[in-house]
Amino acid sequence: MSTEQDLSFKNAALIVWDMQNAIAKRAFNFSEIVENARLLIEAAHEHHITVIYSQHTGLPYEYLSSYSKYSLQKRGIDPKNSSSFMLQGSDEWKIVDELSPTKDDLVFNKYTASFFTGTYVEQILRNKNIDKIILCGVSTEAGIEGTARHGASLGFIPVIAQDGVGSFDQQIHEKMLEIMHRSFHVESTAEIIKKM
Repeated sequence: MSTEQDLSFKNAALIVWDMQNAIAKRAFNFSEIVENARLLIEAAHEHHITVIYSQHTGLPYEYLSSYSKYSLQKRGIDPKNSSSFMLQGSDEWKIVDELSPTKDDLVFNKYTASFFTGTYVEQILRNKNIDKIILCGVSTEAGIEGTARHGASLGFIPVIAQDGVGSFDQQIHEKMLEIMHRSFHVESTAEIIKKM
């Protein structure tokens, strides 16, 4: 069994999480995330590592889950008036220009804070014998942690790019990284790239 010291990312996929105009640009460390995500993407391409983008996609009110409605209300957003938020094709839904996917990258619409709910991501990873997921993007405490935890439950080793993830709230971001250090592999972009 690999230890943290000799963990190799040869059988990994890079997950670029919600780097979309309406989400990523609100992160306190947006520029740092873009720079490090770009380095990870370039290294993944160079080493023939699968790159998969998540693209949060809004749903009309009548199709929102009870939790989605509750979550919006908890954040002070009226779910009935938010039905046009992040709709497919809108400018806010698009991936930031700095990290546009290439023709070889996969892009999946998703509707929850786990990339494994309602998508074919797990099947794609298993088809390619991938056992590790490297995560970068926004936000640390929602989709990054949610996908890492769900992925771990499915048997994948989550790898968090410590300087390649971010949030709207720096304090929550730092606390979540501290929590994830206990369960997942958390490392700098530079160290992850060395192991590709």
